[in-house]
Amino acid sequence: MNEHFSENQAQIVKTRSVSPIWFLPVVAAVLGLWILFQNITHANMQVKIHFQKADSIIVDKTKIRYKGVIVGTVKKIELDSASGVNVIAEIESHATFMLREQTQFWLVSPKASLTSITGLDTLFSGSYINLQPGDGEEATVFDAIDEEPITIPDNALLVSLKSDSAGSVSVGTPIFFKKIKVGEIVQVRLDDSGRHVNIKAFVESDFSHLVKSASKFWNISGLRANISRAGIDVNLDSITSLIAGGITFSSPQKSEAASAQTQFELYENIDKSEAGQAIELTINNINNLPKGAGILFKGHGIGRITDIEYSLEQKQFIAQATINPQFSEMITEGAQFWVEKTAVSFSKIENLGNIITGDYVAFAPAPDVTEAKKADRFTLLQSRLPVSPSLDLMLLTEDATGLNAGDPVSYQGIKIGTIRSLNFAQSGRFIETAISIDHNYQYLINKSSQFYLLSGVNMKASLQGIEMQSTPLEHLLSGGIGLYNAQPVKKTANNKALDKNLRFRLYPSRALAEVGKNVFSKPLPISVLSKQLPAVSEGSPVYYHKLPIGEVIGFSIDNSGLMKTSLSIKGQYRHLIKEQSIFWNISGFNVDAGLGGIEIQADSLLSIVKGGIAVDLGKKGIDNKHANGSYKLFDSYEKATKPPVVISVFFDQANDLQVGSKLRLKGLIIGSVSELTLTNKGKVQAKINVKAEFAAQTARKGSRFWVISSDISLSGAKNLSTLVSGVYINVEPGKGAPADEFSGETSAPIIERHKTGLPLILLSDNAGSTDINSPVYHRQIQIGEVMSKQLSSDASGVEIAINIYPQYSHLIRENSIFWPASGFNLNVGITGVALKSTSLTSLIKGGISMSTPDNKPLQEMSDAFARFKLKTEFNENWLNWKLAIPKP
Repeated sequence: MNEHFSENQAQIVKTRSVSPIWFLPVVAAVLGLWILFQNITHANMQVKIHFQKADSIIVDKTKIRYKGVIVGTVKKIELDSASGVNVIAEIESHATFMLREQTQFWLVSPKASLTSITGLDTLFSGSYINLQPGDGEEATVFDAIDEEPITIPDNALLVSLKSDSAGSVSVGTPIFFKKIKVGEIVQVRLDDSGRHVNIKAFVESDFSHLVKSASKFWNISGLRANISRAGIDVNLDSITSLIAGGITFSSPQKSEAASAQTQFELYENIDKSEAGQAIELTINNINNLPKGAGILFKGHGIGRITDIEYSLEQKQFIAQATINPQFSEMITEGAQFWVEKTAVSFSKIENLGNIITGDYVAFAPAPDVTEAKKADRFTLLQSRLPVSPSLDLMLLTEDATGLNAGDPVSYQGIKIGTIRSLNFAQSGRFIETAISIDHNYQYLINKSSQFYLLSGVNMKASLQGIEMQSTPLEHLLSGGIGLYNAQPVKKTANNKALDKNLRFRLYPSRALAEVGKNVFSKPLPISVLSKQLPAVSEGSPVYYHKLPIGEVIGFSIDNSGLMKTSLSIKGQYRHLIKEQSIFWNISGFNVDAGLGGIEIQADSLLSIVKGGIAVDLGKKGIDNKHANGSYKLFDSYEKATKPPVVISVFFDQANDLQVGSKLRLKGLIIGSVSELTLTNKGKVQAKINVKAEFAAQTARKGSRFWVISSDISLSGAKNLSTLVSGVYINVEPGKGAPADEFSGETSAPIIERHKTGLPLILLSDNAGSTDINSPVYHRQIQIGEVMSKQLSSDASGVEIAINIYPQYSHLIRENSIFWPASGFNLNVGITGVALKSTSLTSLIKGGISMSTPDNKPLQEMSDAFARFKLKTEFNENWLNWKLAIPKP
């Protein structure tokens, strides 16, 4: 039984297994190895960069960048045992592949020139070191270069130029082709011999094909002047080249494209480059045309006559000329060259300056310049020939006074043709005026076209009035003919061919031309009403823009009790009378006398003797009629259109004010004094008529009025014009409710509203030469002015109140310094006498200067009414402070 039990009893067997807890050390070991691998493969690398000096390089702040990406940081700066400094920097692991023997480092700092501004971002972020990868083996020690290496845009052509001197050429100087910028200078260096200047430049890829192996480069920088018998030749290519310099080049079509190894000569100017196109001009008579005369295209110089010789074979003068290659494409068959001469007569004044400088040659390309063949021989004409056939017309007039052959035919101020001739018609009744209309303007002419005289000034004086018609200066001297079309003519209009026997009537004026066929229309009766009869009589004229269009035919009393004046308007002018027409009395004359002079207004001689009425078109909605539909008769044009607004200004003294003294707003005359009286309170009341269009601005509460008169003192002279024109009243508009009574001031406000800014108090031992309104300067720019000055409360000094204008208030900081800019300092010593003065203005006018130290961080802006000590002595170092103070 025991044996059976033993057979069925469980046996314990020992087995070997690994506990899961041991997996943790294994995972930790794997992670540790991975981290070690990452640290080894992605470790930053230290490099040593040698600089000549470490200006603006700061440890742990100055970064190393490549294409704007930060790839490293300066960690240490140490002196080099030989010279300069060594900068120890740490390059991030992802950029260590760029550390090769030819890799270059340079310091980027802000630089500004006339052509470019670089490193502007360093003003805020600080200077940084730039990196440019190179070839070679891995390296960790480098020598920094002094400036950025030559970099050109992708696919750009690098051009080498050689010159005797750099002149105005510098890095950044633009390269132009036909005045379009195509590249710029990237390097200017002396060659090894020191006799020449090597210039590197690039031309952008879009324009690199223009640079040919036979191209010539020349300087177009600055302003060039040549004084000779031909006159004073001033050559300015462009404002950009005047300031920044410039280079241009030729591009011969038959030449091959230049390679990067081609070296070009840089010439001083186009003449020395001999790059111009040579042409020959045949001339019958040179007269006042000198050697060296310019050739102009639309006022722009494109060439010059280089030589003039007489040919015995051709019995003519032959002129050799050179054309700027940029305009050589226009020198084709069909192009015209002609002489522009001086013309002085009553018909025209042209090229008056040629009397001194000599005549010049004008140029016009052929109409189809793109299809025309090239040419190099031309005949120099005496005047320009018509490009296209003209339209010949015949006009009939009874009086051709003021017209001459060659006078212009104009349409809306643009010349469209010329007068060819003037002759008597066979009938003897008319004068036939033959005109030619230029081809480009022939579409303007149709059967309904009307022509009228533009001859200078037409004046007709009689008892019927003075009629004067004035035209622009050209017509004032030369006369001319104007074209009038009742309806606008489109440029695309296809007018039918005009009959060759068609004759047009030439009217004496445009007004009659507009009437045209309506000359024989029936008269239009008109009635105007007024409280009193005007100073007119039967037969007195009715004027429209000083042109008689009718007359007064009678007087009566209207049913309304008003006086009725009956008018008759001529039939040809009845179209001028509209619903919004206004009528006013122009009888006699008005005299406006004052210190500014005597102004007499009279519409005509008849208006003085017999009276008259004028009519014009008023604005829409104007109150020009009575309830019964009759027109109102106003006393004057001003009352008809813009009745003035009357306001009263009270002054303590009259201050030389007179009736007629002007009211001005920002220099504009907006009214005048109509009456001066003395009130019961002893005030001078000035009633002022303010023009209606300015009343809404000035007749408001808060408006300020003061008298302007001349002021002469040691600090300067003001308002000298009032010695001739008389004193006037100035106004500064307010923003309150409408008002008609105001208190006047005897002098201008100390500070105008728009100049009220930051008030400050300056403490000084004495007032010196500083006076009220004396300027406050910063870098010789006025930023404020003195408001007042007074003794301090204990009389131990003087308190000077100043106002800093709003736009400059941010310049005043808690540590700003003020000193007198008035007068001068005289220092006498062994070495001599030194006279110091800030400026001539401050020497005479006085003033205060201020500045802020730049050796401390920018402090907070000053509070209003802050107190500053006014320095008694001036330190020249203050003028050298250049603290940047940004606007808030």
